[in-house]
Amino acid sequence: MKLSKVVRGTIGRVGLAAALTLTTAPVVAQQVTLQSYDGSITLRGDLVEFDGQNYLIRSAIGDITIDAYQVSCEGTGCPDPSLLVSEFRIAGSDTIGGDLMPALVEGYSFALDADIAANQLNADGSRALAIEDLSGGKIADVEIASANSGAAFQSLLEGSASIGMASRQVRPREAQAFDAANLGNITDPTQEYILALDGLLVVTSRTNPVRNLSLEEMAGIFSGDITNWSQVGGANAPINVYSREAGSGTRGVFASTVLDPLGLEMTSNARVINDNADLSDAVANDPFGIGFTSYANERNAQAVGIEEVCGIVTEPSVFNIKAEEYPLARRLYLYTTNQTLPNHARNLIDFVSSDAAQDIIADAGFIDQGISGAAMNEQGLRLASAMLAAEDAEQLTDVRDFASLMLNAERLSTTLRFQPGSSLLDAKAQRDVVRVAEQLARGAYDGKEVMLVGFTDSIGRPDLNRALSERRAEQVLEAIVQAAPAGSLDDQQINVLGFGEISPVGCNETFQGRQVNRRVEIWIRDRV
Repeated sequence: MKLSKVVRGTIGRVGLAAALTLTTAPVVAQQVTLQSYDGSITLRGDLVEFDGQNYLIRSAIGDITIDAYQVSCEGTGCPDPSLLVSEFRIAGSDTIGGDLMPALVEGYSFALDADIAANQLNADGSRALAIEDLSGGKIADVEIASANSGAAFQSLLEGSASIGMASRQVRPREAQAFDAANLGNITDPTQEYILALDGLLVVTSRTNPVRNLSLEEMAGIFSGDITNWSQVGGANAPINVYSREAGSGTRGVFASTVLDPLGLEMTSNARVINDNADLSDAVANDPFGIGFTSYANERNAQAVGIEEVCGIVTEPSVFNIKAEEYPLARRLYLYTTNQTLPNHARNLIDFVSSDAAQDIIADAGFIDQGISGAAMNEQGLRLASAMLAAEDAEQLTDVRDFASLMLNAERLSTTLRFQPGSSLLDAKAQRDVVRVAEQLARGAYDGKEVMLVGFTDSIGRPDLNRALSERRAEQVLEAIVQAAPAGSLDDQQINVLGFGEISPVGCNETFQGRQVNRRVEIWIRDRV
């Protein structure tokens, strides 16, 4: 089926599941011409059936079913074009809705080889985008309403939005509301989608000499317990705190990570700003200011490193955020209910996980989910932390063995973690396994040795931890093999290793630190 391959290549992953299938259906038909939006593929035949989603075409090679939302239709037998126009609303976090989501909608239109014919602000502040094909035919009307993450779940519950944007995960009480309304399990992978990654940055003016702060110092500053920079190694000057508004996903993630664990609340003296970029600019212009913003909105402010209780210092780099080892890394989400989505809304959801979408995400300043690498010489802080964390000579030897083994290797940013208190891979890891399997099957690492390296936290006996880390790595290998096409990994060299509790990336003294330490890393090196 050559046509199927071409349509998939043209549209990318949009509507991939509904490409072409052969079938039979003896119904009275009229001749039509179907053409992909870029004009490269033309199919002529009798239109046997249109079910609102697919065309059933009788052609010279048999009956073919094709997604009606991937092609244009010409001929007297074609359905009314208005039946194929999708109208839908996307609501929620302004972190996503400000620049990223409009860029993704535009990228989706390009994948259809269509145009954004209109892009304008409505009176209520929402953004309206119209997608039209090259002949001016309407494809979709999309409204993006940016507010905060709480608005995403409220809009979905009310039915006023098809897709919700959230810069934090849905809360248990919010998920219960969807269940009570018979709108599905919103945490299910069919309703919860990880769009991108982001890092919350604690920012100061570039003139401020303070370069690192602990989470406890941050909590003291933003709760109002620490009010002078001299208390954290800075100048003798008052601290001016800047914060996002209550209800924003950015503030919610910051509070849950920094303030809530210590039972603290945001100081009432904070200057509240309702936009991440504006907050960053305000802090940059205040020599004694401090605030929190998204990685994409650092702008002219200066991000500080995070020093954990055990002495590990983590900088907010792209690699550290992708590996989810930066303590204030966060996931950006799209949510839906269990109700049927408008067709182009469904296809947009598919598009955001495509390779083309990852480039758009990166261009918008966020952290895409594409796989990147870092050589061992870029992991100096990690090795220093591992040596400091070693409790005896045997663990120091293990650290040396690990460093020696990985000396000429490269670590991939994909780091696989498990559900809390479980041996099951978490939702992101399950999708990452598929992404890794696809890359291996495509030959991205031909000529390389792939090493799956397991680690644990420090709870328990070191020998048992080492055995557990190896079992977890073997579990990941099994998942990758299952996700790859049969036989596609036969020539790939994949080894499994376990190093137990050595080389922590978080502090084992904290729950969050132990959670990030339970992981499987992926390393590659030239085959010997």
